[in-house]
This record gives sequence, structure tokens and C-alpha cells, in this order.
Amino acid sequence: MIYIILLIFLAIPVVKYDILAKKGGENLWFYSSLVFLILVAGLRYRVGGDTLVYMVEFNAYPKLDELKYFDFETARFNPLWYILNAICRTICDSFTFFQFVHAIILNGTFFWFFRKYCPRYFFSAILVWFVGYWCYLSMEILRESLTICMLLWATDWLLERKYVKFYLMCVLGLFMHYSAIVMFILPLALVFFKTPNWKLQLLLLGVIVVFTLIINLPMVVLNLVSFNENIEAIVDFYFEEGKRNINGILVAFIGYLPVLGVIWLREQNRLKEDEFDFMPIVSCMFIFTGLSFYIGTAERFLYYLVPYFVVCLVNTVYDLIAEHDWRHRHVSAVVTACVVLLLSTSYMDYYFRDRSDVYPNTRSYSIFVPYYSVFNPTVDNKRESYVENLRDFAIMF
Repeated sequence: MIYIILLIFLAIPVVKYDILAKKGGENLWFYSSLVFLILVAGLRYRVGGDTLVYMVEFNAYPKLDELKYFDFETARFNPLWYILNAICRTICDSFTFFQFVHAIILNGTFFWFFRKYCPRYFFSAILVWFVGYWCYLSMEILRESLTICMLLWATDWLLERKYVKFYLMCVLGLFMHYSAIVMFILPLALVFFKTPNWKLQLLLLGVIVVFTLIINLPMVVLNLVSFNENIEAIVDFYFEEGKRNINGILVAFIGYLPVLGVIWLREQNRLKEDEFDFMPIVSCMFIFTGLSFYIGTAERFLYYLVPYFVVCLVNTVYDLIAEHDWRHRHVSAVVTACVVLLLSTSYMDYYFRDRSDVYPNTRSYSIFVPYYSVFNPTVDNKRESYVENLRDFAIMF
């Protein structure tokens, strides 16, 4: 129920300001929305899969005065994660306080990003992000979501080609989560995808698929990371457990079609570039989509590019609507509708995916629903059992 209330609340300014173009009160709606999302995420009680795991380990983390004795070399996670937890534990030794800090960083960063880089329609960007990604980033991949925030903070450096500063942020990201490796390739996108082309995207996607069929990718990657036993074990696990069947490949391809659709729409309608051109960055999504055909875990790298895609999607839809003769462009109208439909389908596939293989009669949304707050500290036995079973064969890197 709380998610529906948030959805309605976030939709009101979209209608008022982005669609009807009303003026006055934008700041009130913006900051109210931000506060509500922070409160819901920060005050949750045992909601989220990884959240439950981190709750168990929280009291074993060092405080600031204990960090000098902490063995970072053999620790399970990356150093910045322990440093952030140490700061929080020193201020207030409560996981709820840590959740609140995490919610402030995450939501504050995304709201700032959308307002700065999607200035015309930031309420719509916030709504799209909330519907598809907010729960997952806020309550599930806690460490990785902080690394994504680091990328967003470095966006100006990336666009302005200040690569020394940008790569320093990339290195810092690695100290929070190994998946930050994806940040290192983004400057190349600005060089190779200056003019995105949907046909080229399909061709390159096919090349990656063929490459993964011909090359023994697991062996290549394992050789590259053999210098670190922990990373090698993680990579080996995900290659073994993340293999997809034909249905999984089809779902991954459908999830990529909205990206292809946005590229096609901007190209065919010759839409002018936005103040911040994210299309070269968005074009990189084919790399991880193609790899996800082979190993489903590669989809996680896509979350780094999602904020940029959301901006491009929102701007594209509104730019098409703003065209005087847009209703006469039947193909564009159909493609736009398909993009939105496929994006919605992709959302639903994640949230409603059957996870009975982990625990009977569960779906992915079970880790988020029902919602309980610290003011109503109720333990959901189904969620607890699901996460406990998931931990038996899952590994967090």
C-alpha cells in the first residue's frame, strides 16, 4: 500500500508540471517527494533481501576506532563499505540509522541528478526511476547503489572529458564494489558512439553474442582475475550460476528493445540533442545486454547506465509529443507506445518473476512486499525463509 501512495504522490507533479506545464510550487513537490522516499527507505524494517544479510553482519563491523585493527585484506567486502558502516556505527550503533544515511545518499543523488540533467521534465524522470528501479537500489543492492551514485557525481567530469578526475572516481568506486569496473569503459563510449545508430547497435549486439559462443569467456575472464582468489571465486560462481536458457535470453533481449527504440526514435525524427547528450553512454547498454545472454548477472552492470537512459527516454517522449505534427507520424507514435510497453514489461518481469526454486510460492517482489516500518516492526516469515534459502547458494560480490 505504501508503494501505491508514493506512486500517486510522485505522479501528481508529473501531470501538473511536465504535462500541463503549470508554474509555481515545484520546489515544494520536489523536496516533499525526496523526503517521503528517504523516510520510506530509511525507516523500513527487515524489507529487502540483501538488507537482511547486512543487518545480520552489521554488529560485527568495526567502529572508527577499531578500523586500524581490521583486516581489510581478508574481509568479505570492499574497504569503503566497512568505512561507511564504521562512521555510522560510531555516530549511532543502529542499522536503522545506517539505512537512513544510505537513503539520504541514494535518493539525494538521484533527485539531484534528474533535476540537473533532465531540467525540463525531472518529475517524469523521477517517476520512471521510482517505478522500475527504486526498490531494488534502495533495499537490495545497497553497496552497488552507492557506487552508482559515485558515477553520477562524476558525470560532469565524464562529459567534459576531465578523465583524470573521472578515473580517480572510478578507482574510488572499486573500493566500494567491484562492479565499478564498468565505469572505466564509459569514456570510450563518447568516442565510438558520437552518432548512435540503431542498425549498428543490432550489429554489435550480434557480434557480442557470436563472440560469447565462440570464445570460452569464463576461462578468459578467470585468467584475467587469477591474481586475486576472492575475485576469481566470485567470477567462477557467477559464470556457473548465471547461465541462461532460451527464455532468459529472450527476456533479456526484450529488456533491451526500449533502448533500441529510443535510439531509433531520435534518429528517425532528427530530434535535436539535449543540453546533456547521454546517447553515447546509453549506447553502451548493448554490451552488457549481449553478455547477459550468456550470463544473467551481467545485467547488474546495466544499472550504472539506467539513470542516463531514463533521461534520454523521458526527453525523447516529450520531444516527440512537442512536435506539431507528431500525431501524423504514425510509425513514431507506434514505436513510442511499444517502447513504453516493453519497458513496463521489463519492470514486471523482474518484480513478478517466479522464485519458487528458492522458496515455494514466492516471486521477486516478496523481498519488498509487504512493507513494515520500524514503527511496526513485524517479521514476514515468508520473506525471511526466502532470503535464508537464497543465501544457501547466493554470493554477494
